[in-house]
Order: sequence, then C-alpha cells, then structure tokens
Amino acid sequence: MDVVTTKTIEHLLLPPGGPILLGFIGLLFWRLGWGRKLFVLALLLQWMLSLPITASLLTAGLESYPALTDKAIANSGAEAIVVLGGGRYLDAPEYGGDTANQRVLFRLRYAARLAHKTGLPVIPSDGNAVYSGTAEARISAEILRDEFGVTVEHIEPRSHTTWENARFTAQLLKKLGIKRILLVTTASHMPRSMDAFARNGIDAVAAPTGFVYKPDGKSSWLNGLPNGRAVRQTEVALHEYVGRIWYRFK
Repeated sequence: MDVVTTKTIEHLLLPPGGPILLGFIGLLFWRLGWGRKLFVLALLLQWMLSLPITASLLTAGLESYPALTDKAIANSGAEAIVVLGGGRYLDAPEYGGDTANQRVLFRLRYAARLAHKTGLPVIPSDGNAVYSGTAEARISAEILRDEFGVTVEHIEPRSHTTWENARFTAQLLKKLGIKRILLVTTASHMPRSMDAFARNGIDAVAAPTGFVYKPDGKSSWLNGLPNGRAVRQTEVALHEYVGRIWYRFK
C-alpha cells in the first residue's frame, strides 16, 4: 500500500476525520433509528477524543522510554546518532521553501545537543513522504549545519515510513561499519521506532525528546473541556498505537 493511500485511510479513520465520517453516515440514515444513534455516538466520541485528559492518558502509555541522563549518554557505547524525520513546513515564505516542521525541529535540536556532547556523527533519516522535492533528510542536514553547527556526512533519504527508516538506515550503517546508535525521535514515537530498528537488526539506545505527558502535572477543570491541541495529541497517540499493531504483521 502506497503512502498516499495509507495517509488517506488514516485521515478518514483517526480523529477528527473518523467521528465526523461516522456522524455523516448517521445523518444520511437519520430516518432510521440506528442512524440517529450513530450520530449521537459520533458526537460523544468526538467529545471524548477532544479532551486533554483523554489525550494525556493515551500519550502516557507511549512515552515509556525515559530521557537520557548525562551518565547514560556517556556510557551508551553508541557510534552514531540517528535522528528521524516527521514532516515538513511546506513552502515556508520566510525560508524561501520547504523546511522542517516543529516536531522535527525538536528532534534535530536534541540530536545536535547529543552531537556536541559526544562528538558522534549525526545521520538524518527520512525521504519525501507524500511530497516531491528535496528529501527531508537533506533539509534536516542543512538545518543541523546552518543552525546548530553540526556537519552531516551521511543521510538516509529514501524512507517514507518508520519501518523504512529502520530498513534503509540498517543498510547504511552496515556499509559504515556502525554497530550501535543513539536513536532520536519524539517520546511517543519511540516504542514503535525501537521495535522497527530492533527487528531490522540495529542495536539502538533510545534518546527520546519532545515529551508531552506530565505525570506530576496539575489537574484542572479545563481538562474536561475539548480543545484543538488535545485532538491533535490524541490523533498522534492513536496513530502510534495503530502503527504498532500494524508492524506486528511485518
């Protein structure tokens, strides 16, 4: 299944698309009793998936790898840092073209920090995804060089998915003779990434960044009110859960 088809199905099933589609079907069959029930179910589902508390609980189950301490970094035994892509800011007028999106910048910033601490080379991994043009790995390499002072010698520019990140990076690492890496990606994306890299024969040490869940965060009645940020966080979390199930069949 190609990337565009996968993304289309994902947008139709995950929030907010899934509940909206469900509600639309309910409206089409409103005259039937089950149609009205389906519409109400869609409203309740959309409400629940839009709550900060729902997003927080879903994310908590994903951010299982802790942040690395300085001691863990020093004793990692890694020979390189692999940083995964995750989307782009298209046609950015202030940059004169495509650049990394906010999520990728979190990852690049941390990869650069690790590079300055350890002196290890950084390898960005990501291709074009659904867009044409410059590979995201190449964009990441330019940002690392120009904005973080990290020179990149090798990139993996062919992958379109996390699984392909692992598969193509494994081929590159084998050529370079690298046995162990620090793997940088967002905390919620790390379990699926570690599984993919392990199953492709890569010995990786998880180096997560961009944590969202705060176990000691203060509760508020606002957590019971829906908002757009929670919808996005819920969508990302459900994408990861579905992805982990999907990878079991690979």
